[in-house]
Amino acid sequence: MVSVIIFLGSPGSGKGTQASKLSDVFGYEHISIGDMLRKNVEEKSDLGLKASEFIDSGRLVPDELIIEVVSSFFGDFVSNKEGRVILDGFPRTEPQAFALEKIIRELHINLSSVLYLDVDDDEVISRLSERGRKDDEPELVLNRLNVYRDQTEPLLKYYNDQGVLKEIDGNKSPDLVFSEISELIEVEA
Repeated sequence: MVSVIIFLGSPGSGKGTQASKLSDVFGYEHISIGDMLRKNVEEKSDLGLKASEFIDSGRLVPDELIIEVVSSFFGDFVSNKEGRVILDGFPRTEPQAFALEKIIRELHINLSSVLYLDVDDDEVISRLSERGRKDDEPELVLNRLNVYRDQTEPLLKYYNDQGVLKEIDGNKSPDLVFSEISELIEVEA
């Protein structure tokens, strides 16, 4: 059976860093929706061209485009093997969460946990200013944080109500955060 861990957190909370470490140490397949989208933008694919106008202005890519990418991935993944998957950057909205719930149910996938990396805004701004990506410019960061609060934070209640949400203090050093996540993962294994 395929098992899934979801990482939630604001931009710059360390989702990608922690997901990569988990992938290396525990063998999870790390699926970064942001990386998938950036690759499509770079390659100027149909999806990339559609997504670039949203990414360049700091807005979320529309749900239907993201859901299409994730649905296609899981269809291929489940048919090819069993394994463990980390979703980094998905879901970000309630419609995406509902679509994921449907995919999970239809493909008999286990949602093992949702890890929420809670990071203060000042820390997020500091981290993103050091990262240097095009979408990390100060005005876009503030816009992305507002979009996150409006569209993604409601998922915390949704997953808490399902009993799968685990909150982690993401303000700590990456090694301390990883240690805490590792303990949670080992308990579930």
